[in-house]
Amino acid sequence: MISKIVRWFMGSCDYRVSENTDLAADIITSSGANLGRIEYDGDTLCFRVQYSDCKAIEKIFSEHGVSAKRVKSRGFLYLVGRYRRRIGIPIGIFIFFSLLFVSEQFIWDIGVVGNENVTEKEILSRLETLGFEVGTYIPSIDFDKLHNEFLLGSDDIAWIAVNVRGTRATVEIREMIVNDPVPDDNVPYNLVAAEDGVIEYMEILRGSPVVRSEDLVRKGELLASGVEQMKHGLRLVHARGTVMAEVKRTVNIEVPLESVRSAATGREYSEKYLNFFGISMKLFANTGKLSEKYDKIERDTKLCFFGIVTVPITVHEIVYREYEDVPLTLTEEEARAEAYRRLREESAALTEGCQLVSREINAGMRDGCYVIECNLRVVTDIAVEVPIYTSENTGEN
Repeated sequence: MISKIVRWFMGSCDYRVSENTDLAADIITSSGANLGRIEYDGDTLCFRVQYSDCKAIEKIFSEHGVSAKRVKSRGFLYLVGRYRRRIGIPIGIFIFFSLLFVSEQFIWDIGVVGNENVTEKEILSRLETLGFEVGTYIPSIDFDKLHNEFLLGSDDIAWIAVNVRGTRATVEIREMIVNDPVPDDNVPYNLVAAEDGVIEYMEILRGSPVVRSEDLVRKGELLASGVEQMKHGLRLVHARGTVMAEVKRTVNIEVPLESVRSAATGREYSEKYLNFFGISMKLFANTGKLSEKYDKIERDTKLCFFGIVTVPITVHEIVYREYEDVPLTLTEEEARAEAYRRLREESAALTEGCQLVSREINAGMRDGCYVIECNLRVVTDIAVEVPIYTSENTGEN
């Protein structure tokens, strides 16, 4: 990366020679010039030379009667030479690189990877309290101290590493592994039915069962009580267990042959703003007259130079994409295929984690729609734990 920056700063020119190529090849290889690349196929010679050596190479070619065409010029020194009489341009370039050099000493972008349960906003907030944020002077950062203080104040983070490349910092996180909470036996619970069903079998680990196999139960009905009868009275326990029941679930699908859908018109309008330390300046706009129907898309792009130097300048772009309502006509076969596609998706969601017992499908055309009515019977655990005491019946606020 540094070598690319140096080469760009020094500048270079590309040449092409179509006649006397053998002589031209001998001249440039023996000239001692700083050559970048050479391509020679016997008929055409293409080469790149450092900008400071261009005049010398062209003079030697002229003395030997070789015609070399300058194809392209690039680089800082080339720009300075070209615009040397426009004093504002080299001054602007100098100021730009000065600001770029100064900004390279600060953190201008922070990203977080590896987090799942802890949000990026929370992690950045914790780092900010430790003095690490956008705008932090990089040489002042004690990374070992930062890591240790962060871990001491974060019970949910097991490991952290802050890596800086250019002006961007990447915060790598490894969260603590949290085991499922152990049931609190001191809090009494009942087992109740989550949905209607016919009980297949049950395994009550704790509590007093109040239903049996082959019983029909309704949603919300008590399955096992957290009140146990003891020799000397009653005691409250945390009822736990599994109650497998056969339940009925229904899927209804309708796909009309005639409908309306949204389609892009192909017309897009956009606005661009330059944001610098909270100051916004409009760069470009071609919104014109927008229709009433459009999708609005916003995106921010941080300016980054040479792939590693991010500066505190953001380009905010707003894109408006027009759409219109267009009629959609399906054949009966197309509607049938779409209906069964939806049926597969919804059936898979309703039977996930369950044992499918039976499926009954009634399908056909009805009132201009292809209709599917599907009745599923599955065996699943319908027991849910419900606390016996709540804030409503205990008088707590």
